Amino acid sequence: MRDWLDHRTGFRGILKDLLEEPLPSGTGWWFVTGSIVMFLLTVQLVTGVLLAIFYSPSPDHAYDSIRFIMERVTFGRVLRGLHFFGASFIVIAAVVHMLRVMALGSYKKPRELNWVIGVLLLLIILGFALTGYLLPWDQKAYWATTVTLNIARSTPLVGNFVSGLLRGGTGLGALTLMRWYAAHVFLLPASLIAFTVAHIYLLRRHGISGPVKPVAGPATPFYPYHAIKDTISIAVVFALLLTCAVAFNAPLDNVADPTDATYVPRPEWYFMSLFELLKHFPGRLEPIATIVIPGLVVALLFLLPFIDTRPERAPRQRPVVIGSFIFVFAMITLLTVQGFRTTPSPAAQSPQAIAQGRARAAGQTRGPVMVEDVFKNVQVLKGITVDEFMGTMGLMSSSLGLCCNDCHPGAGTDKVVWESDENPRKVRAREMASMVQAINRDNFNGQQVVTCWTCHRLRLTPVQTPVLDRFYAEAESELDDQVSKGEGVPSPAQMLDKYLQALGGADKVMGINTITGTGKVVAFGSFGGGGNFEYFAQAPDKRAMLSHLPDGESSRTFDGRTGWFAIPLAVVPKYPLTGGELDGARIDAQLAFPANIAHALSGLRVGPVTELNGKFVYLLQGNGARGSFVSMYFDMDSGLLLRTIRYTPSKIGKVPTQVDYENWRVVNGIKFPFKWTFTWLDGRDSFDFTDVKFNLPIDQSKFGEPVLTPRPALAQAGR
Repeated sequence: MRDWLDHRTGFRGILKDLLEEPLPSGTGWWFVTGSIVMFLLTVQLVTGVLLAIFYSPSPDHAYDSIRFIMERVTFGRVLRGLHFFGASFIVIAAVVHMLRVMALGSYKKPRELNWVIGVLLLLIILGFALTGYLLPWDQKAYWATTVTLNIARSTPLVGNFVSGLLRGGTGLGALTLMRWYAAHVFLLPASLIAFTVAHIYLLRRHGISGPVKPVAGPATPFYPYHAIKDTISIAVVFALLLTCAVAFNAPLDNVADPTDATYVPRPEWYFMSLFELLKHFPGRLEPIATIVIPGLVVALLFLLPFIDTRPERAPRQRPVVIGSFIFVFAMITLLTVQGFRTTPSPAAQSPQAIAQGRARAAGQTRGPVMVEDVFKNVQVLKGITVDEFMGTMGLMSSSLGLCCNDCHPGAGTDKVVWESDENPRKVRAREMASMVQAINRDNFNGQQVVTCWTCHRLRLTPVQTPVLDRFYAEAESELDDQVSKGEGVPSPAQMLDKYLQALGGADKVMGINTITGTGKVVAFGSFGGGGNFEYFAQAPDKRAMLSHLPDGESSRTFDGRTGWFAIPLAVVPKYPLTGGELDGARIDAQLAFPANIAHALSGLRVGPVTELNGKFVYLLQGNGARGSFVSMYFDMDSGLLLRTIRYTPSKIGKVPTQVDYENWRVVNGIKFPFKWTFTWLDGRDSFDFTDVKFNLPIDQSKFGEPVLTPRPALAQAGR
């Protein structure tokens, strides 16, 4: 068989040339750096191919596919760790290899072209690191890429073209991710392979440079003398890499949130010096940090063998070259250290950390109110905030058609013992919540496909047998939560244009900066009594709805960054919003100004024509932050908005919040809905506006933390 293969391929001759390559006498351990780089490139290639099998390059699924790899794929966490930490290892190895070539003068005649190709390979390796940034589609990925696009845009003359080429569409989104993914898995690997082959060819053609001072003695073959050194070195490097992959999780931040402009991306260490350099050249001077200085360094690297043409290779005989490299690397090290000192880590920017920091700044003793701070005996839903817990409880009760006291006897009075497990229905609910989480985790990559509503549909016990009359009756169709593009429907831009025209014209609507309103409110479907309300909104994203009820104040506020919810006679009268509820409050505030819709939501699509309260409507959907999205129903004839439903994630499903708009009247030439019906999982409020004004100044305290002014709770016993 070997003879047959050799006769067809000549592999024995090729193997002999590779293994018996003569090396200069005295070739030592410093010459293993190139082999280490080749090995690490192979590791990145193999792990990259395996990761690509499970990865989905779309904003809707990229983040979930990374989580699936780390949580569900066998050895997936280690596989991603090898790829992630391997990026740092290969940058270190490539730089060390370059420094070795520079220090020993191996770039000199006749190896000038091989040095140039080596510099190109280093840039390609950094290109891999850069394009790999965006692929997880987490906060760090999104905002670090935003910085990169801004840097590209600062390029003189061609900045807008380059930035547009990298971005793809009008904003950072699906086209950007697909382009960077294509570069990461197709363009850069092809370039890497081509230049690596050229690099090795030139190395074999001219041979390695060997020691600075020739060592007397015959040349030695590569195998086994130097092959042993390569093998030992590669084994040590791989052991270190594998240890990192096993001992540490490759980081994954929160899912990308395009609306969170407060997030400060912290780049990987090999880009930190450039990131820090930007801080020293603000405004118009930015191209100095982004183009001039890096471009000068790269140009000098390319030109080094053509500038330093003397035959001397000893470092002492080349003080200018050695000194220049020392200076450049000292500056890079200094900027890197300074960058780590001045840039907060992603952990310090988590929602909990941010909320705690704001609480400390306000003189409070703690940050977000966690469910464990309020309730005892929480088992399945630990580690979430009170607002998320309340949404989760609402989702469970509304799916089964139950209320609080069906599981917690005495709820609504001062006799309730929330932590009690005496009611078997509560114990069963806990078991079912665990079951739903396990089903989604084990079968749907953690996505919330199965929820309480999937089976129960307002029944305590799910229907087990088909009802034949319903089976043969006219079908009752329901749209999916997230819809696909409908056939024969207008584009999102056309729908929004019609909406703005229906309101009174785009120019007039865009001129609205504030909205103030007052009127009458009926809370909890008359259960909470009637009262007065005040409504405030300020562009682009501040909003407050303050209801003055017989039992106290009910408030929902959002100041552009933080949100609050206060309600009388509740278990927790007031708490800050975090996570999905905070995203929902931001969406509500942004949609208060119709001209904002196209900018506030991403992935806009128009679904199939549907019917709402006897009217045919167009359904426009768009995505918010961290898995939230909103559905907007527009009257086909008038173009006016009839309903919005926003969906935010919780532990066991999506939490819907619905607002219906009626009684449109003209105020200063602009139509405004004077009746709102606000429906959520815990009740329904009706707001009837009696007065609406535009562009009046608003006291900013209206959007801040509500001040509780409790009134005698005479109705509590009745509740």
